[in-house]
This record gives sequence, C-alpha cells and structure tokens, in this order.
Amino acid sequence: MGAAERPAYFSPSVDTAARVLELLSRYRTRSATLSEIAAALGVSKTTCLRVVRTLVAHGLLAHDEHSKRYGLGYFAVVLGARAEEGLDTLHRVRPLLVEAARRTGLTAAFVQRVPQDRMMYVAKEQGGAAHLTVSVGNRFPVTSVSYGKWVLAFEDEDERDRLLADGLPRLTPHTRTDVAEYRAQVTALAPGDVVVSRNEYVNGVHAVSCPVLDPRGRLEGVLAVLGLSESLDEAEAGHVRDVMGDIAARTQR
Repeated sequence: MGAAERPAYFSPSVDTAARVLELLSRYRTRSATLSEIAAALGVSKTTCLRVVRTLVAHGLLAHDEHSKRYGLGYFAVVLGARAEEGLDTLHRVRPLLVEAARRTGLTAAFVQRVPQDRMMYVAKEQGGAAHLTVSVGNRFPVTSVSYGKWVLAFEDEDERDRLLADGLPRLTPHTRTDVAEYRAQVTALAPGDVVVSRNEYVNGVHAVSCPVLDPRGRLEGVLAVLGLSESLDEAEAGHVRDVMGDIAARTQR
C-alpha cells in the first residue's frame, strides 16, 4: 500500500500484521521463516518478530520450533469460516459452485478481483475423481488469466487502458497477446456470455467462466470451471460450455 493509498487513520503495526497474514495465505508462501517474511514485506526483522509473535499469541499464526517456519494458525481457520458465513455473495455463489462441479465433473471456483490488479480464488468445489486442484487464496495478475477478461468487460475505457498499458504476457504458445484483439473481445462480452480458454494461459488447462453480478449489475466475481484439456474431447468441452451458459443465463435474472 503506497502512501497515497493510506487511509486517514493508519496503523503501521496493524498494516504489517495484515500483510503477514496475506503473505502466508498464499499457496507459494504458506510457510516462511522470519527472515523470509521480513524480506518479502520490506520490514526489519525486529519489527517483524514483534508482529509475528503477537499473531502467534492470538492463534492467528503457528510457529514450528523445529523448522523455525511460520504458517497460519488455528484461529485463522475460525475467522475464515465466520467470514464465509457472513458474506452474502458466497451464500449466493456456493450453490452455483456445487451445481457447476456436479454437472461438469470439473473443479468449480469463484474468483474475485483483489488489490494490486490481481484476482484470487475465493471459494472452490471439487468435481469428479480426476479433478484439477486450485488453492483458495492463490492470486494472479488480472491480464494473466482468462477470468480477467470479465474484469475488463465491466470496466470503463480509462481503466481498460491502464490495465493494458504494459501489454499482455505470453504465457503459453496459445496466449493471444494482441491488445486490440483482446480489447475487442472484452468489449463484446455480455452478462450472459461465457469465456472459453483452452491452453491459453496454462498449458493443459481448459477453463470456462461467466460473470456473477450484484443486484445493481456490477461485477462481484467470476464463476469458473477448470479441467485437464486432454481429458475433454470436443463433445465433452461442448457440454461444459452449455452447462456454464445455462448457469450464466440464470445468474443474470
């Protein structure tokens, strides 16, 4: 968080604690030493030590004495469960996740935009036996995933310009990096549409997504199903698209 983004009443120690929790909630950094945490956050080890020990005392972090590594603690699980219970969006989306996973046999996920122009898996529902695993809390740049197209579809031209200012990364041989083509695609998207991505952002992954809107027609997040491309023939891929198209149409009513 930059100085210009800080609220009028700002606590540096609380900010550091929040960033520690955010760091350890990510799949790739779910376990880290004090030195690793301090380096990742750009704070001194002394400051970091005070913060992590306080979080351990409250059960928000756990510390392994043998490995000297920190991770989320038992009370973080309680907070996560209570947060999900209190979020109206997840109450509405959970049945859709279950339906999408059941009808397609794929992994269903709800994805939302988070700060620093990223998206994050907020909830998931596993499909059949041969499913693709996603990790709740995993984050990725908006323009590095097919779900990000929905973000741009519901933004104004100025925000699209900002998000596309650095171009589009080529992540696989199938990634489309032509900004004009990308912009035309997102501009044409409508609320009841679906976005299909096959090997475009991750080799071997087939993803189909649709938007989830609030009562005022604003984007709340993206509902997606993901599977292994090699396990989906043309007919099966068509079935997945049809299922998501049906769900997309119903979420707009």
